[in-house]
Amino acid sequence: MNREFNTVSLFGAPRCQLGESPRWSEGYWWWVDAAAGIVYWRQGSSVEDLEKTAIGSKEFNVRTSLVQPVGNSQLVMAIEKTLRRFQFDGSDLIEIGPSIDIPLPNNWLVNDGIADIAGNIWIGSVSPDRAPGTGTLLRITQDGEIQQALPRFSLTNGMAWDYQKNYLYHADSYERTVWRHHVNILTGSITQSEVFIQLPKDDGLPDGVSYDPSGKLWVAIYGKSVVRSYDMHGNFLYELAVPTEQVTSVALGGLTRSQLLITTAQEDFTEAQSREFPLAGQLFISES
Repeated sequence: MNREFNTVSLFGAPRCQLGESPRWSEGYWWWVDAAAGIVYWRQGSSVEDLEKTAIGSKEFNVRTSLVQPVGNSQLVMAIEKTLRRFQFDGSDLIEIGPSIDIPLPNNWLVNDGIADIAGNIWIGSVSPDRAPGTGTLLRITQDGEIQQALPRFSLTNGMAWDYQKNYLYHADSYERTVWRHHVNILTGSITQSEVFIQLPKDDGLPDGVSYDPSGKLWVAIYGKSVVRSYDMHGNFLYELAVPTEQVTSVALGGLTRSQLLITTAQEDFTEAQSREFPLAGQLFISES
C-alpha cells in the first residue's frame, strides 16, 4: 500500500530534551528521552484512540539511547553502555536480564540501533569528538558476543530493515550518508555495502529512519524541519514539514501502519531558547 502523509499534529507527550528511538510493537508506541534517561510508552491503534490513553514512563536518569521491542512484550534498552532486557506487563517494566556491558573507552557511547529477526542487536559506537571514521557498527548476540560488523563511521544513527530483512539501512549522520548493507542474517556478516542516500554538505543530517513495506524509506532530517521519503532506489519522493528544526527520528506504526510518529529535540538550548521555541522536543504524529 502506498501511503501519503501530508500534515503533522502534536502527539500530546511530555516534552523531551532529546526525543529518540520511536518504535511500534504489540499495540504500543515506545520512545525515549535519551538525554534525560526516560523510556515512554502509549497504547492506541488510531490517533483518536491515542488521545484517550495515558502515557507511561520509567526513569533511569542516565543516558538511554535505545528502546527496542524484541517480541513477547520484551524490550532491550541501551542504558549508558549496557544492553538491559525488560518485560512489559502493561503498566510497568520489569528487568529480567541478563545485561550485556559493551566495552568502550571512557566518554564513548552507543547510540541508536535495531534488532534483527534472530533477536541480535545492531548498534553504533560513537567517539567523544565524533571524529571521521572512528565509530563502528556493532552486532551483539543474545548470548552476549560482541562483534564488529563494520568499522569507519562518524556518527552511527538510525537503522531499519527492509521488508524481507535482507538489507539494513543505516544512517551515518555526520557523513550525511544513509548506507544499505546486505546482511547474511544466519551469520551476521555484511556481504555488501552501498551508499543509498548522500546528502550535500549544505543540507541537514540524516538521523532516524523507518522502512515502509511499500518500498519507501522515511528519513528524519536533523536541522531542516522535515521528514523525507525516498523510493527503493534512493530517489527523493517528497518531504513532510515538521514545525521545529531538530527532527531526530521517525517510525511507522499503528495496527495498519497508517501512523508516522516523529521525535524531535532541543539539544544545546538555553532556557531562553527553550521558551522561545516551545515545539522543540515535542513529539508529532501524522496519519495517512
